Amino acid sequence: MHDLHVIGAGPAGCVAALSAIRKHNARVTISEEHECVGVPANCSGLFSVDGLETLRDYVDYRGTVINDICGAVIDLCGEKITVKRKNAVAHVCNRALLDLRIAENAEKEGAEIRYGERISTGIVDRFKTDNIIGADGPNSFVARSFGFPKIGKFVATAQTTVRYAAEDPHMVEVFLSNSMFPGFFGWVIPHNEEKAEFGCGIKILNRGTNVMDALDLLLKMKNIVRNKNINGERNKGGHATVKCAIIPIETRKRTAMRRNGKNVLLVGDAAGQTKSTTGGGVIIGGNCARIAGENFDNPLGYEIKWRAKFGADLFIHSFVNRYLSAKSDAELKQLGARLRTSGLERFLSKHGHMDRPTRMITPGALGRLLGNAWGLRGI
Repeated sequence: MHDLHVIGAGPAGCVAALSAIRKHNARVTISEEHECVGVPANCSGLFSVDGLETLRDYVDYRGTVINDICGAVIDLCGEKITVKRKNAVAHVCNRALLDLRIAENAEKEGAEIRYGERISTGIVDRFKTDNIIGADGPNSFVARSFGFPKIGKFVATAQTTVRYAAEDPHMVEVFLSNSMFPGFFGWVIPHNEEKAEFGCGIKILNRGTNVMDALDLLLKMKNIVRNKNINGERNKGGHATVKCAIIPIETRKRTAMRRNGKNVLLVGDAAGQTKSTTGGGVIIGGNCARIAGENFDNPLGYEIKWRAKFGADLFIHSFVNRYLSAKSDAELKQLGARLRTSGLERFLSKHGHMDRPTRMITPGALGRLLGNAWGLRGI
């Protein structure tokens, strides 16, 4: 007999399971379509230190850290903004290992993970209980089965790890250009002094733009040719391994309901609980999963609680993404020049928060920024 059926054993699904076990001593089954957790690892492993700490009671992430990040150089079509702190603000983690550790903790505390079990037959009765949490990604079968509103905005991403000596191995590079990476951005995340992840994303609505072409443009900026690379991760053909993913950058208008006698909740990418500015979803999605586990038989309670806590942050991420996506490269360059002279670098270095921009919105902080950037009205 089951109390809760979770679909998907990624971080959101396993955190939801752990939360339900701890709060309600629930009997939880997790269906995972893959034969193991963390494979394939198609997403970057860059997380804010503050964000990882919010999930510390679910996973001890420290053993998965491979590099510390102290800031970022943001390139707006040639105009660069540098945001940096003395201490690490983010960690690069072994993403596959992090996912595995969370899943192991769920199993240790009583969750049953059924690997290789794909719940996608179109038969709702295959669900094992009347309480269901869908943590099964952006193309969620759970969401489709119960008629949830669709997610309308996605980005396609591609990334590869190559041999690369960064000028500063503790700084991320971010490239904003709507001619190269329409609707999103390119990135370089150092793993150490000799290796880095190159990646980029483009909005899927931009027809005629290929994410692999965009990745090649990013690599070319650093004089790297993907198909001739022999120093990074390689596939059997000797070419650099490229990992691709689809990421939602819009939150579903509804993420919980009671239908056909069942309580159904969506978490993580299935709910669109991702930051539209970066595509990151583990931290906010994981914390929403905590709320889902505590309210697995209370759809309305879950909907109200997670939106009250994270809705404003996700809205700001979405607003910033929409604003930047609408700019031409010339306008982005002009924006970068104005921001660079406005005191933004100092503001973000002191007040910036990768996950929760609402924490930057204080009267004192905003007053200082606006005082330095009076000419930025209308931005």
